[in-house]
Amino acid sequence: MALFRKKKKEKNENVATESLYEERKYLIWRNHNFFLREAYKTTRTNVMFALAGKEGCSVIAVTSSLHSEGKSITASNLAMTFADMGSKTLIIDCDLRKPKMSRLLEVSAPIGLTNVLVDRSLLDTALVRIKEDKTLWAMSSGKIPPNPSELLNSEGMRTLLQGLKQRFDYIVLDTPPVDVVTDAMVLAPLTDGFLFVVRGGKSDRRAVAHSLSQLEYANAKVLGTVFNGSSVGGSGYGNKKYGYRRYGYGRYGYGENVQPEDDARQAAAPNGPMQAM
Repeated sequence: MALFRKKKKEKNENVATESLYEERKYLIWRNHNFFLREAYKTTRTNVMFALAGKEGCSVIAVTSSLHSEGKSITASNLAMTFADMGSKTLIIDCDLRKPKMSRLLEVSAPIGLTNVLVDRSLLDTALVRIKEDKTLWAMSSGKIPPNPSELLNSEGMRTLLQGLKQRFDYIVLDTPPVDVVTDAMVLAPLTDGFLFVVRGGKSDRRAVAHSLSQLEYANAKVLGTVFNGSSVGGSGYGNKKYGYRRYGYGRYGYGENVQPEDDARQAAAPNGPMQAM
């Protein structure tokens, strides 16, 4: 029985590794596909429009309703687009239950967010520059704690973000799924807005609607939704059509004739779903 459990664990780890390897192909600093990069640039531009008038550092949280809907790749690529402008950008893995960002970006950092919340002197050690010629830094989740929600909702987290806002132009938070745990919602007062990620052919409508209502209940500002993992035939650039749709609970949908496709990623519309089709 112990041998069976060990083999099952090894199999799951191999599947997770293969999934990460495939997902890394869509990081815009690795993938030079025109449509992919332009979609994320559009997302960046519309996030900036949604935050127009905001002075100083902007804190943007990225979440989804459930796991495996593309929030980590979205958060990473959004951060990269800000860094491409020369803006000092920090991405923090705030998923203290199933952290992924550091593995996705291949950041080797034993010291992360939870360690810094316990010992502020570790802050500079926890900030890892992704590329020497790019203005992007990353902070991993650190050691997985027994009380994630309490740590994210602590005065230490508030103080930490306030200090980091003095050092960066943009801070992107990769947060846990809303419909799974409350961690993302407790961060709402510390952010300037949320990007909500939906994956074509995977996201469940009821879970999405419930998650958005939860964010609304937490008084979180939803900057827009990012629709990824899909393709629509017809007009547009080449075979990809990047569309815009205003956000509204009543009109929220996945589009018509939308089929999942791994090589499609997102575009955006200010204050309304940021959508790539």
